[in-house]
Formats: sequence, structure tokens, C-alpha cells
Amino acid sequence: MGRSTPGFPTDWLGAAYICRLPSTVPESDSSRSGSMSFDLGFWWERQPISPAEAARKYGAMAEGGMGIAGEHGMLGTFYAQLTSRFPDLTEDNFEDSPWSSPLYRTRECVIASISRPRQSEIFETLLGIAADCGITCYDPQFGKVYFPQGGTSVTLELSNGLVVEGPDWGDVSQALRGLSPEDWYVILETSPGWFMQVGFGAAVGVPAGSYAVEVKEGAEDKHFRFVLNELPQVIDVFQRFLSGDSSWRSGVRFSRVSY
Repeated sequence: MGRSTPGFPTDWLGAAYICRLPSTVPESDSSRSGSMSFDLGFWWERQPISPAEAARKYGAMAEGGMGIAGEHGMLGTFYAQLTSRFPDLTEDNFEDSPWSSPLYRTRECVIASISRPRQSEIFETLLGIAADCGITCYDPQFGKVYFPQGGTSVTLELSNGLVVEGPDWGDVSQALRGLSPEDWYVILETSPGWFMQVGFGAAVGVPAGSYAVEVKEGAEDKHFRFVLNELPQVIDVFQRFLSGDSSWRSGVRFSRVSY
């Protein structure tokens, strides 16, 4: 099974980013954070994620956690453009800097603490730089996620040839529940080279009533396969994958797909 395995389609479709920029800049509200700064987190996502998932990732990365978000070269581009426009806080520029503390940067994220008096001035500029670089922004004060604009739609492909652009979870769940010996595979692609797909039964070399699932996360060495015996298990891993929740890996025994 798989895009590289006989019996599955080899054509590819892409994934979407949705830009939801605010019509107005949020006003300062020190009571929300108890802080003299207005904080924003920036990292790369291959697809839109929920505010709850963004909050979880932000909290973990702010505490120094690694392996939370994917590394991506555009994060470095974002940081370069950001500091070109607004240099990081130093002893020499602290009186004029918009930052209340130095920028926090890892391979996976940038966290910026904006001085409250400069919030309205800086907020939209940072969102614009992030959107241009394809970087997601999370505002922990208001629990909002801003996704960069561009790309093509997340796609759902069925074995009958139907391709759904920008499917919601209801579309995915319905497709999975319709798996049968006749309608034997479903492919969910969230961005080029990132997909989860499932094949049913003998058509993909597993026992009748079982499901062979494959996941690829960009590179060929991150292409894995595992077998599940129950449809609710399949629905659960697809739902987690679509939401950007990496915990789908928990409880499954997978092997690397050979090319």
C-alpha cells in the first residue's frame, strides 16, 4: 500500500493554509495575562490546528520543550525578517525597543514579548511577516491562532476517484466508515509529502476486516506502516492526524516503508 506501492494512485495534491487576520488589533488587557508584555508564539504548521492544540504546543515550547513543532527553514527566514525590522532587545537599545524581553528562539519556535505600549503598533506587522513566511502565530492572551495564507487545499481522496477539497472532519469520518472490499482505500493529504492513508483487507495484503495504515511526514525515511483491527482505531488516528495532534503514534506498532 502507499503512494509508492503498487495498487495505489501516484498523483499528488497539496494542502492549505488559512489566513485569519484580525479586523482590529486586540486591545491591551493586563488582567488576562497579569503581565506587562503582550506575547506571541510563532512556529511552522503543515495545516491549521485548533486553539486548544496551539495552546498545548505553545505552553510546552515556552517551558523549553523540544520535539513539539516541526523544524522548518522558513522559521529562520521569519526570524531574520523580524529582527531586521525590529532588532532583538539589548542593553544598547532597550529604551527604544518594542520588546519587553529578548526574543526566545529555538529550532522550532520564536516567542516574542511585546511591550504593552507598543502592542498596537507591532501586532499586525508581525502577523504580516509570519503570513509572508508561511508561519503560524498563536496569541495566548486571547487564545487565537492565525494561519498563513497560500497553498492549495487539504484533500481527501477515495478509491472511487472522488477528491474532496478542504474536507471537514465529517467528510473524513464518512469516508472511513464507508471502507469496504469495493471502496478499499482513503487518502488524506495535508500538505505535499504529508499524508495518512488506509487500505482495507485483502486488497492491501492484510486479513479480511483489518486495516493497513500508512503515514508519511515529508521525507522518505519518515514513511511508516501499521495494521489496525478495528475501525474506531482507524477513525481515532485519522482524527488526531488531521488536527495536528502527534499523539496518534501512541499505542501503534509501526514499521518503516521500504522504497
